Amino acid sequence: MVSYFAIFLKNEKGQYEVTFPDLVPYAATFGDTLKEAIQSAHESLAGYLLTKEDFNEKVPTPSSGPMKFKVKKPDFIAPVEVNLDLERKKNSIGEFFQS
Repeated sequence: MVSYFAIFLKNEKGQYEVTFPDLVPYAATFGDTLKEAIQSAHESLAGYLLTKEDFNEKVPTPSSGPMKFKVKKPDFIAPVEVNLDLERKKNSIGEFFQS
């Protein structure tokens, strides 16, 4: 299991923009609702990390705590966890059914 901090920012359209400060500008997403943004953040992080792994590329080490990131209210920071083994299995099953 790997965990990276994500910053959630509510934009003027009411959508939630999500960035991963340790991975800027490579992993970012959004959602029309907070629930969608959280789900998209998980999918974005998993996709980014699996792609880096597939190409044997180095991934930045996740920050140990959120205190180093400056976030103004009402924006907030939260950890997003990904189980890469599980995500890889899910992708393999999806590819099997698409064949």
